[in-house]
Amino acid sequence: MNVVDWRVIWIKSSFILCCFLQYVNLVFTSDGPLPTFTNTPTSVVTHKGSVAILRCGVDNLGTKTVSWRKLPYNVPITVGKDQFLKIDRFKLFQVPYQGEWNLHIKNAQPFDSGTYECHVSLKGEKIRRNITLTVLETTTAPVIPSIHLSGTQIVEKGNPIQLLCNATSGDDKLQSIDWFKDGIKLQTSYANEIFISQKVSISDHSITSTLDIDKARMTDMGRYVCRASRQLATRMKVDVLNAETYNEKRETHSEIRSRQSASSVNELKHSELCVVLALLVTVLLQVILSFRDRTS
Repeated sequence: MNVVDWRVIWIKSSFILCCFLQYVNLVFTSDGPLPTFTNTPTSVVTHKGSVAILRCGVDNLGTKTVSWRKLPYNVPITVGKDQFLKIDRFKLFQVPYQGEWNLHIKNAQPFDSGTYECHVSLKGEKIRRNITLTVLETTTAPVIPSIHLSGTQIVEKGNPIQLLCNATSGDDKLQSIDWFKDGIKLQTSYANEIFISQKVSISDHSITSTLDIDKARMTDMGRYVCRASRQLATRMKVDVLNAETYNEKRETHSEIRSRQSASSVNELKHSELCVVLALLVTVLLQVILSFRDRTS
């Protein structure tokens, strides 16, 4: 009986020890949250001879490495900060404050078109982001810098808001559009049902960005700004109406007008009645006077 009890104790102790070791391994060997790609364009269009900029932003990179390659080739172009493919036209530009590892292709040619892969190596797997590059033969006329913001300006509470911002520039420095509301920068938030997307066209030196809010709230009312650079920025005011409050006010005004109309009708009827009574009294007096004249 004692032997069986010691076996049970040994099994339970071993199970608890294994759980504890797994917990220690998870806590002390974890590299933190997994890397994730930021919202950078996945399609780039440029013209022959220009600089093609392929952007790849990574959050929570930690000690891991970002690599570039062109599909379907397995030979990497860059691995971390090292240039693996010795071609002068290809160069890696790191933007630390944005967490981006961008691949620049100078003097882009049509044969550079294709799908490029930015990937991060993890234990036993990779996370990948594909960027499609299209290099056109034709050239374009000089582009005048401009920015335009359009979309929903007045919306009822609960309805969607969509704002569209389009910016063009005469150089290749235009890379992204930032959104602000009342001075606070906006980002995609699934919890708040806010979604930001953008598309870059290097051939046209333009960026198009869309801000979508699925269901407008009263707190979404305010001044929205889209900014492509210090020189290119514009704003728009969005008003959110509370439909219930508006309907109550509208019904109140309607009732007031109905009461006024009813009062006017009653006053008119009263005036007409007074006129009829006056006429009847006048006719009656004439009849009485005529009768008195005949009898006298």
